[in-house]
Amino acid sequence: MTVEAAPYATRRAELEIPLGEWIRRGRLRQSLSQKALAERAGLSRSYLCDIERGRSSTPSVASLDKIAIALGVGRSDILRVAGIIEQQLGSTGDAGERRLVSAYRDLSVDGKNAVERFARFLHDEENRFVQQSLGSAASAVDERPSPEQGGATLFDLASLNQ
Repeated sequence: MTVEAAPYATRRAELEIPLGEWIRRGRLRQSLSQKALAERAGLSRSYLCDIERGRSSTPSVASLDKIAIALGVGRSDILRVAGIIEQQLGSTGDAGERRLVSAYRDLSVDGKNAVERFARFLHDEENRFVQQSLGSAASAVDERPSPEQGGATLFDLASLNQ
């Protein structure tokens, strides 16, 4: 199971542990030895051991990228755990929003432009057809506010003609 597939609470807990422990847990979930992960990542086993045990200074972004690829986890997750980028997991929206952003990032420039145009279209459509309230005293036809006063809508006028 990759970190992206983990439930929200599990991901939050994983981001609050030390980098070395986070890497070790990811390695053990995949039943990998340090040697196997080091080979996948193109790093020495002793360097990976130092990172896992917290004996190394903060590894470079390039080394973290190699480890993320070798573990099959997202680059942003390992960078958050390492403290290089802020942990904004809970404040950036729900899981659906994060999935949408993740899919958006993988699109071509033309695909991103199409998604942005479609999102603007949907936003405009949702905000265009909002029916205004009729007011509290609208029992008789004569008492209904006129469309110019902002009270009645086309839906109301259609019902008056029936």
